[in-house]
Amino acid sequence: MKFDDNQISVIKADSGPLLVTAGPGSGKTAVLTHRILYLHEKLKIPYEEILVITFTKAAALEMKSRFEKLCESDSKVTFCTFHSLFYSIIKDFKKDSFNIISQNEKLNILKTVLMDLKIDLNRIDLVLLLDDFSRYKNLLDKKGDFSSYQFDEKDFIKIYKMYNDELILRKLLDYDDFVICVEKYFNEDETFFLKWQNKFTYCLIDEFQDINYSQYDIIKKLFTGKGVFAVGDEDQSIYAFRGSSADICLKFKKDFNANVIKLVNNYRSRKSIVEAGMNLISYNTLRFDKKIVSKSRGEGEFKAKEYISQFDEYDSFAKEIKYGLNKGKSVAILLRTNFVSDTLKYVLLKNKIQIEYEKTSKIPQNTEIIDDFLAYFKLSLGELTYKNLLRIANKPNRFISRNFLSECKYNEKNSEIFSYVNLYKNCEDKNYLKANIFKLERNIKELKKLDSFEGIIYIMKVIGYEKYLFEKQYDYKNDFEEMKFIARDFPLPSDFIDYYELLNNEENKVIKPEGNSLKVCTIHASKGREWDEVFIPDVNEGNIPHKRAVNKEDTEEERRLFYVAMTRAKEKLWIGFVNDPSRNLKPSIFKEELK
Repeated sequence: MKFDDNQISVIKADSGPLLVTAGPGSGKTAVLTHRILYLHEKLKIPYEEILVITFTKAAALEMKSRFEKLCESDSKVTFCTFHSLFYSIIKDFKKDSFNIISQNEKLNILKTVLMDLKIDLNRIDLVLLLDDFSRYKNLLDKKGDFSSYQFDEKDFIKIYKMYNDELILRKLLDYDDFVICVEKYFNEDETFFLKWQNKFTYCLIDEFQDINYSQYDIIKKLFTGKGVFAVGDEDQSIYAFRGSSADICLKFKKDFNANVIKLVNNYRSRKSIVEAGMNLISYNTLRFDKKIVSKSRGEGEFKAKEYISQFDEYDSFAKEIKYGLNKGKSVAILLRTNFVSDTLKYVLLKNKIQIEYEKTSKIPQNTEIIDDFLAYFKLSLGELTYKNLLRIANKPNRFISRNFLSECKYNEKNSEIFSYVNLYKNCEDKNYLKANIFKLERNIKELKKLDSFEGIIYIMKVIGYEKYLFEKQYDYKNDFEEMKFIARDFPLPSDFIDYYELLNNEENKVIKPEGNSLKVCTIHASKGREWDEVFIPDVNEGNIPHKRAVNKEDTEEERRLFYVAMTRAKEKLWIGFVNDPSRNLKPSIFKEELK
């Protein structure tokens, strides 16, 4: 492999502490593996005294595989994650048994704690609260800077302590406990600490910007005065919710008196994409001053456009995505959160785009309520089936029994289609039933005159469906509001029906379709990956930056996250901003920073 002068200076640096700021697409993994080889062959450091740390098991295995292909043998270099390193230290010290807690166990214990405190589970985001616990544990002496997203300080500490006490009682550890245990054991037993301090001569840390203060303190203990090679990019530090901070990159330089080498050539993205990314990230203050330069041939395609609605945005994206997939390009949509809106899903499916979801979820809807509305609209469009009638016959109550409809169906020779004439004929002397059927027929005829939005209001208020929901104590407000928004995009009831039926079609619920497909994942999940074409929708206030970004530090984190998303693109990058006052959507503050 051919390296540029910048990369060679990193590979052949001396054995002292070195901080390498490696921008997107800079070839840092290749540089790191060749650096290991140079340490052994030229600087004569034994393989068994070299420690390589990264953040995921997959990354550690990939790096080990690439290095062993390079040196054409099984080496004795230790490739691991922070968690596996700390686990090894704990097992080496701890004689009694312990278990690592699963995510489900965490949630169950947390639910128990909250119920004991008589806190309503329905108003709490449990996963977000567990993230708060993780941040709090990893802040060490900076706990005074902590604030929970959902509780005041006093209540948070109380919940945290009860949760943690339960873990201790059950002899359970989570990954955040690992570093606390290691710190404790090193302080308790100096001989044990010296054993681990003398184990390695040189340490290489990949994705250094993702390190948190707890992990950093352990590295300082073990490797102060030794060789540490830290490679990362403070502009891509996006795990503040785990306690990581871009500030640690700057802190490392000072604490270790380290040299700094900047890898500024981007071999992934085309010129227009790199320049847009640099325009954005230059607004951050907590970073090294550097200018990333594209080494990929061609200008590339960068487009940042404002749309009048989400539907308009998604439709525009879908046409471009389909074109790219048909040309054999790898294409991704990157989302700020793991919620895929029904409108986005609908537009993609409508354009017959195969979708591959990754770590996505959606807010569960009450499909029973939606299906009731669809049945009313179908009746108004002439789909006079017993199936549709049976669905809404007593919503609200009209005293139209299932037996009555079965008898009507029998008298129409088991036809699937009903007629109002036949319904009246079977009422016999039940005048109240005739009156209710007459009122239903009149309501359906009036509904036929209305568009989707007017129809939803009419079904709720005039026909009386809202009264039925209230009597059944259904929580319908979110679905009602969502349907009204969808109805604005699909004013024709036939299109409104088509929208929901396409979403609910079982054939469209394929997780990993065959052939060339669109990848849909969160920005966090996109880290370390790349696609020919990347689309980032809904770059709006409250989304990017997220509504939880309440200060300058939070906003810089959100800007880094947006930068990471942009730099996943190789050839084409489209960004969408929606300006839709009806949904309280306005373009992100980042819009002007891209220019």
